[in-house]
Amino acid sequence: MEKFLEQWVNTQKHFPILLGISLNIISAICILIIGWFLAKWFRKRLLGSKLTQDRIDPTLRPVISSAVFYLIIATTIYAFMTKLGVPAHSLLAVFGAAGLAIGLALKDTLSNIASGVMLLVLRPMRVGEFVETPNFTGTVIEIGLFATTIKNMEGLYIYIPNGQVWAQRLMNYGRHNERKFFETIGVSYDTDLKADQNILLKVLENTEGVQQTPTPPECFIMGFGDSAISLSCRCWLPSDDWLRRASELRLALKTALDTANIEIPFPQRVMHTK
Repeated sequence: MEKFLEQWVNTQKHFPILLGISLNIISAICILIIGWFLAKWFRKRLLGSKLTQDRIDPTLRPVISSAVFYLIIATTIYAFMTKLGVPAHSLLAVFGAAGLAIGLALKDTLSNIASGVMLLVLRPMRVGEFVETPNFTGTVIEIGLFATTIKNMEGLYIYIPNGQVWAQRLMNYGRHNERKFFETIGVSYDTDLKADQNILLKVLENTEGVQQTPTPPECFIMGFGDSAISLSCRCWLPSDDWLRRASELRLALKTALDTANIEIPFPQRVMHTK
């Protein structure tokens, strides 16, 4: 009986310590769970909330949401470890060493982050614009923290590391409201060049959508080739629905030449035999 009472007394002495440790563990787990759900909630709200859609640029929204998510996760882990009793200065030392190791191991990933920051600061492209590089063409869907998402003309999504986007030549078709149309047409040598110019200019001036600014429609004689004389037709068109507008204009030019019986010659070779 005395031994049992002695064990009970020792248990009562250690009970506050055990209770404190248990409460700290439970609190730490609660912090971890709450932090995780809070980070996901903020990321979802920043991406999908109508308030953020009205006030935050669509190009910046994915990056801001990712940055907030990872910041909350890092803060949650720090609070979790501190609650378990790990000294703050030790955590900072561990985080510093881990950050250095991760930076050396993931230098390409950090390069993509730096390139993403440059894309967001200098804005060579925005969400919704149609762009072209030597390796891909399509509409910008998202500029993320690590990669850029492009939707090509076939409707397929292409995920490109930001470093590759930043390092390449980029042509932005969606930055301006108008775009210049160029078409070179070859006519036969026995044709009336002045009359051909007038016919082509008349088509350019009367086609719907052709603009008079920044410059009016033009038609120039560009050179004398092996089989034809080259005429260059130029005019400004609205950049929206570009392929349809350019196609209709080419069709109108061809119809006008056919109506006037102006030949577009095939390549020819003259052979002399003995």
